[in-house]
Amino acid sequence: MNEDRGHDVSGHLRRAGELVGRYLDHVREHAPVEATRLGIRDRDGELPDLSTDALAARSRDLAVLAAEVRAAAAALPGQVNGDDREAAADLRLLADDLEYRQFLLDVRPRYVLDPLAALETISAGIHEHLRRVDLPQTEQRRRLAAATARARRVPVLLEQAGSLLRSSPAPHLGVALDRLPGLVKLVRDELPRRAEQIGGDVTHARDAGEVAAEGLEAYGALLDELHDEPAAGWRLGPEQHEVTLRAALGTAMSPTEIERRARAWLEEICAELAELSGASWERRFPGERRPDDVNDRIRRVLAQVADGSVHRDDLVAEARSAVDEAREFAIASELADVPPADRLTVTEAPEYLRGIAVAFITQAPPLEPDTGCTYYLSPVPDTWDDDLAESFLREYNPAQLRSLAIHEGYPGHFVQLEHASQHPRVARRLLGRPAFAEGWAVYIEREAVKAGFGDGDTSAVSGEDYRLTQRKLELRIASNALLDVGLHAGDLDDDGALELLTRTAFQERAEAEGKLVRAKVTSGQLCSYFVGGEEMCDLRREFEAAAGAGFDQRAFHQAVLSHGTPTVSIVRDALLDDAPVRRPFATGA
Repeated sequence: MNEDRGHDVSGHLRRAGELVGRYLDHVREHAPVEATRLGIRDRDGELPDLSTDALAARSRDLAVLAAEVRAAAAALPGQVNGDDREAAADLRLLADDLEYRQFLLDVRPRYVLDPLAALETISAGIHEHLRRVDLPQTEQRRRLAAATARARRVPVLLEQAGSLLRSSPAPHLGVALDRLPGLVKLVRDELPRRAEQIGGDVTHARDAGEVAAEGLEAYGALLDELHDEPAAGWRLGPEQHEVTLRAALGTAMSPTEIERRARAWLEEICAELAELSGASWERRFPGERRPDDVNDRIRRVLAQVADGSVHRDDLVAEARSAVDEAREFAIASELADVPPADRLTVTEAPEYLRGIAVAFITQAPPLEPDTGCTYYLSPVPDTWDDDLAESFLREYNPAQLRSLAIHEGYPGHFVQLEHASQHPRVARRLLGRPAFAEGWAVYIEREAVKAGFGDGDTSAVSGEDYRLTQRKLELRIASNALLDVGLHAGDLDDDGALELLTRTAFQERAEAEGKLVRAKVTSGQLCSYFVGGEEMCDLRREFEAAAGAGFDQRAFHQAVLSHGTPTVSIVRDALLDDAPVRRPFATGA
């Protein structure tokens, strides 16, 4: 595995780069909020045009660009290596991305079927400008002015979105209505508060926020009316689910194979949990007879681990402590080069970003690669009663927070995304695939278990509790895949889904109900953990078998991290071609 060297790129790779540039032009023209997220700054104060003419133009432009990408791919030689292999991979990623954009525009038009689409556009458009409090005040004021300009445009966007919206799936409508109050607070309260903090124009921000809030409240009234209309179906069906798996997630694994592997993995993990729970029973429950029923024993032991849950006000602080432990362990275990700590911010998820995922991470904009990542954790909502809050906190107990810290932070998503952010080509910073991103995080958490996280003084949580929790997470990963496939490519109903999550995967009721909503709203996404983990482990086994006793785990990890966030098959081709290894965070780099 050779170290990277600068060189003149091939004509095919240059052509791929030109098409990626055209792709960025398309985003800038048709999706200004996404352009801001990518680091394109000249449309920071605008929202997208959702008129029928604008959407038709967007569709035509996508089709033209997709045809050019196909032509560039067809011009490649039959056998590719080096730069031509890189070009083929970039074009493949670009083609899939364009296909999925067209899918969401024309095949399953999101603005027509999902009220969340408009709300997410608004929240992302304003939040992206307000989230950075570490910038110089002049830049914070510029971004505040852009957020204020966007707030004034909210009623127009929502009027257009409302005219497109014909009906809504019930789960999507429920999440949209739940998010509305937080979004109203963002524009009505947070916008002028931030202006006051940084010496901006408070009156202008307050007026714009009020305009946006009135638009949001009118949109909320429209959504309330949708309750009386027949609900749209939320199931994708097998054909559309396949497009999501391939073009959006970046996996070639079929639903049948996913289901087969996931059921086998559930059986294997349940057997491991039975062994672990049996081994610790006497210590946990001295003098109490061990239950004959294996599931009862597992449930009792996991419940005892959950008894250590923190108070609702301490959840985010405990998550930060978990991230600190994970960082120290990642450095000591040398599983991969670790980026500087100041590139990761751990914070509470704002209200307008809650309702689907409890914990998630955002990466640096591809065109501003040195701005770092943010790890968001949703706190217990103030509206939840004590019973619901306790169920949530028991699920996200200290051992589970360590699992999240490894997965989201060190050496999981944060480490991988930061390596990707330093790739020299925009295509690999831009065109990421969830199956690879989640696959790395799942795979490396398994490696952290093998390396002994939780043992000795590596964590405030015992290694035994951590391993039990991590095995439970493995049940969640497999059950998530079965849930997604069953709901969107099969006929799984709510009762069957909740039984799978609470009985087979031992999840708390609050977590299971939230996961069911998430699976309906974010089709395909819940498969990414399992399929990515399987593909990453397949890759590891292949290269370890080929190297034999000479296999170098750290070198393998650094090679895997050298190619952005593509598909696992693209990384496999690169490794087989002995592609350059990039180490932007090597000691002394």
